[in-house]
Amino acid sequence: MTPSIYSLFVLGAILTCVLTPVIRYLALKKGFVDCPQRARKVHHQATPRLGGAAVLSSFLIVTMIAGIFVPNFQNLLWGSNPIVGSILIGSIGIFIIGFLDDLARLSPKTKLFGEFLIAGLVVWGANLSFESVQFLGLGSISFPEWVGFALACLWIVGMANAVNLIDGLDGLASGITLTGLVAVAVVGYLGGISSVTWLSTLLIGCLLGFLVYNSRPASIFLGDCGSLTLGYLAGCITLLASVRNDGVIDGIFPVLAFALPILDCVFAIFRRTMRGRSPFSPDMEHFHHRLMAKGLSHGKAVLAMWAAAFSCSLVAIASAFGKGDQLFAVFVFFGMGGFILLRYLGYFRFEFFGQSLSTLIEDRKNIRSVEQSIKDAESLLLQTASLEMLPSVLAKAAEGMQFHEAIITFYEEEGSLGIRNISSDNFIPREVSWKDPQQLGYYSRDKEFIAEFPINGRKYSYGKVLYRFIDNRDKLEVHEEVLLERIHDGLSVFAAKVRKLKQI
Repeated sequence: MTPSIYSLFVLGAILTCVLTPVIRYLALKKGFVDCPQRARKVHHQATPRLGGAAVLSSFLIVTMIAGIFVPNFQNLLWGSNPIVGSILIGSIGIFIIGFLDDLARLSPKTKLFGEFLIAGLVVWGANLSFESVQFLGLGSISFPEWVGFALACLWIVGMANAVNLIDGLDGLASGITLTGLVAVAVVGYLGGISSVTWLSTLLIGCLLGFLVYNSRPASIFLGDCGSLTLGYLAGCITLLASVRNDGVIDGIFPVLAFALPILDCVFAIFRRTMRGRSPFSPDMEHFHHRLMAKGLSHGKAVLAMWAAAFSCSLVAIASAFGKGDQLFAVFVFFGMGGFILLRYLGYFRFEFFGQSLSTLIEDRKNIRSVEQSIKDAESLLLQTASLEMLPSVLAKAAEGMQFHEAIITFYEEEGSLGIRNISSDNFIPREVSWKDPQQLGYYSRDKEFIAEFPINGRKYSYGKVLYRFIDNRDKLEVHEEVLLERIHDGLSVFAAKVRKLKQI
């Protein structure tokens, strides 16, 4: 008996419901959790972050079943034209990159190199490149084949990172991806593109099963392994759904289907670049952060984002099949509505537009100087193998962050750094400190601000670090916390290395 797309849709949802608690248990046991003490986090307890493993595993299983029992799907999976097979192999590669990032925080350059390499192989293997782009049936733009190949790779990598960037609230990334895939499934069905219909429908089923645990209050997160993989799959499937003729692709439909994560990603890159920060430096100014700043609760912000994404999906379906003045009117209405909403969220009103050019240039220079000092401190930390070298690391970080004093308290138990139970009384504290040599005298305690952060690994708690500022501040900005977290992550890796080598 040949299974139908509906039965495999249900099977994918059930499999994800069964596998997710297993993945959650393993993630908790191995320490793959999202720490609530980190900057930008809105949850209040440590939550497992390998949910993408459950979604991808279920998706691979149901697609394999379809490949075995459904003749039409068989050729697409491992026949003479293995479009689906190439995409699935690529998804495993993207998942591994995300998993390594969850495990050890890969550098942005390393991640992008791996993502573009996999995207290039998939575009070549699945023949996803194109030579022309058409817009609303009004005309098309042609270019050399290598340009189409590069654009296809850029689209896939861009989608992977766009979904990854918007993954900031319970169920947000998985819900937005699901609504975009609904538009893709409809277009695939009406357009008679069987590969698109099957892939999008089966992935929607897996996401529905995952949302049982990922919607608020979430008991497990996608993690980078999940959000990157979902974005990658969405990018590949929308490319397949956008093909209209040989070598011609619809340039509007895929953008509208996932307009929300794409816009959020574009604004983030523009915002950070204008302020002199790295495009990969996190902040708290994404769409969902701004909705919460306007007074919406966590759950209502997610629902508002889902509703906006669903509206984009409806317009995307209309763009794929609509024509003439009616379609143009829909776009004008959609565009004006989007512009009003973006202005409501505070976009197009960047505060630095009101500054003088010299002030903006000076701010950019200062931010780059701070980020460079943190980068230098990270490099020193990688080369450090003993506790005696840590004050030089703190001194380099202080050049940018301008703290007056830093004290690292390591936890030592039975001759090794790190303890499993923070409430244990059997550990010995060991301090490493640095103080600004230019400010050794008296200072007013009214100027003092203290920030303290834990140094945690996956299995062990290695200690804590305290920073003392005397510059009249009363808090740390989000970007400052993010920069300091890079030092904390480096200290955690350093402590794990010292524990392994037993070089206390």
